[in-house]
Amino acid sequence: MNRVTVARIAVICATIALLEFMCLAGWIDKITMQAPHLIARDLYRLLTSGRMNGAIVKTLTNTLIALLLAISVGLIVGAAIHRWRAFREALDPLFATYYAIPVFAFYPLLIVVFGLGELPQILIAFMLGVVAMIVNTLNGLDRISPVILKTGRIMQLGPIEMAWKLSLQAAGPYIITGVKLAVA
Repeated sequence: MNRVTVARIAVICATIALLEFMCLAGWIDKITMQAPHLIARDLYRLLTSGRMNGAIVKTLTNTLIALLLAISVGLIVGAAIHRWRAFREALDPLFATYYAIPVFAFYPLLIVVFGLGELPQILIAFMLGVVAMIVNTLNGLDRISPVILKTGRIMQLGPIEMAWKLSLQAAGPYIITGVKLAVA
């Protein structure tokens, strides 16, 4: 391990130790927060009891569905928007201000439209991730070297082949950043 990693671990351990001390000394009320060792103990008991396994699987499944939808739709829409310059210029201000709107504000509307259940949850998670994928796909496609595009034209690749074989691979680092943000 390098020094930065050791320093980070030390800061985390010191913070947990400080919280533990403050909780046990009574500086932090038990109603406000339990001591970290009690939190860890209760988490262990909850996970080993199996009572929450169904809920955990359901949550992870919904998250995975939303993530896969956000990644696939974000890639396709980002690549399509990149090809239509006028459409992109019209949408750029919306992408820039998208996160200023709290997406959770749409949750009551989604419940009214789709009812209580998993679909509104999946759609909220999808809405949070898809824009990150679209924006990062567009950023990656904007930064492709002209040499790569010229190579595709010399090879007489069609638009789909050009996107699949060259453009999306060259934009890979930006797309991976979009995936990271979509996961978050």
